[in-house]
Order: sequence, then structure tokens, then C-alpha cells
Amino acid sequence: MSVIGHDNLISLLDREAMEERLIITPLLNRDLQVNEASVDIRLGNDFIVTRRGNLAKLDPASQDVREHRYQTKHFVNFKECFYLHPQELVLAGTLEHFRLPVDVAATVTSRSKWGRAGLVIATATAVHPGFCGTITLELLNLGEVPLVLYPGTSVAQIVFFQCEGGAPYDGDMAHKTGAHFAGLTTDRKMTDREFWLSK
Repeated sequence: MSVIGHDNLISLLDREAMEERLIITPLLNRDLQVNEASVDIRLGNDFIVTRRGNLAKLDPASQDVREHRYQTKHFVNFKECFYLHPQELVLAGTLEHFRLPVDVAATVTSRSKWGRAGLVIATATAVHPGFCGTITLELLNLGEVPLVLYPGTSVAQIVFFQCEGGAPYDGDMAHKTGAHFAGLTTDRKMTDREFWLSK
């Protein structure tokens, strides 16, 4: 597994066959966003905030727990701001929509300038081959003061890898836009839920 560098990223973006092309849209400034071995990505307009004290616990064995009971979606216009308070976790969708070919996988990580300010952008970083949609970032402020975030701000980067024998992703996050709710209690891969979970 090797990281795809700048020149090969450009080649991926320009592949002639559409089904083999890496699609990132909007790529507002290719010269600035495509780095030596990554692509800078921006915050979109959708943020999902967790309400404190609404639930006693979040138990994946409870079938009746739904996201709307503990998470609220907010739309933030361009040039408006979102305040991320210390120790607060918020989900945010990327501005960019992605479609990866089946021979490419990726991982998402913080940009170092934001990381040094205390912002962690991803706790679930894998992007599977064939993925299509926006990426949900898990924003966590580990600093001591609120961070002011604006839609369109470049807070993260995505690193691409060659993938041999990949199959197109068709999981729960496929073809979605905006920020996605957690969905712990509706995980379709937990077909043996009754065996592994206590309820």
C-alpha cells in the first residue's frame, strides 16, 4: 500500500475513463488544495450537535434510541460561524463530494495548523474504495477556548492510497450528502446483535 503523491493525484483527477477517475467536487483551487501527498478539504454547511443530558446513556443494544433524541442538525450559511466549545464533539459534512475509483482508498486527518489549536477532525478516518458521497468529520475541540469555524474553511486533508483487489463500497454512508447521524442502533452489519449485545 503506497501513498499517492501529487503528480499521480493529478493523473487520477484527469483519468479519461469516468468510472476510473477520482472525483472531488467542488475542487475550488486545484493548485492550492492538491498538496505533495494529500488534498485539503473544507467544512460544508451541515453540523450535527449532541445535546447534553437528553439521554442517560447511548446503548447500541437499545433498538428504540434514535438520533433525533440526542443529536440536532444545524445549517450554517457561508460567512456565518459555528462555535465549537472545549470538549465538545460535533459532526460536520465536507463541502466536497467524493467518488473514489475501486483501486483507491483514503484516510482523513487534521491539518496541522488546526491540530495545534486543539481541533481533532476525525476519529473514524477510513474512506473505502468506490466510496461516493460527502465525508462526515468528527470535530472535537481539545483546547481550552472555543474555536470559531466557518463553512468553506480548510480544516482537514485526505490522503489517498493504491488499493489492490478493492470492491465498491455500499455501506450505510454511501451516496449521502451533508453530515450523517451516528446510527449506532441501526447498524445493518450487526445481524447477530442478539448474540453479542446484552438486550
